[in-house]
Amino acid sequence: MKRTRTVKKKCLTRKELKTFLLLKLNSLYRDVNLEPDRIEAYLEEIRKTSEDKRKLMMNVYAKYYSPEKVTDYSGLPKRECDMTSEMLDFSAGFESYLNSIEEEYNVIVKQKREAVALLSLVLSLKQPYSRILYFRYYKKMSTKETCEKLHIARSTLFRKRENALWELSKLFAVRNDIEVVDDF
Repeated sequence: MKRTRTVKKKCLTRKELKTFLLLKLNSLYRDVNLEPDRIEAYLEEIRKTSEDKRKLMMNVYAKYYSPEKVTDYSGLPKRECDMTSEMLDFSAGFESYLNSIEEEYNVIVKQKREAVALLSLVLSLKQPYSRILYFRYYKKMSTKETCEKLHIARSTLFRKRENALWELSKLFAVRNDIEVVDDF
């Protein structure tokens, strides 16, 4: 007997979907183009050989988190097992440090992929919808600049932008298995 996996569609109202898309569109340029310094440094480290990378990352981690040897004022020297315990904690911390950097990198890569997918959806809309959304949200042009570029009136721009957002919402919903319900 073959099991079929039922995929539960997300259900959003038109208003919720539009709000979500506007948030994504407002950060579209940044999400597609900008890379934080930490990610750029991490990518540089990935390009190095595995052992070199591990040593370098250990040095960075040790700089901030290594236990420092200080004089024990109680007069009792530390036992060897105490130091071993500290080093084991240090090593475990290093592994979690590497994992956290990798997780942060994966989140940014996912965010970038989603932004590129949204930009491609915007560009796949028919004209002038694609140009309106592209100029307003990716190029960050003002309303006046967009009207001048497209040779249309301000009221026409707003009307066409609403239509463009609705068309984009429908495309986005289909691509992401979202069921759109009417607002009540």
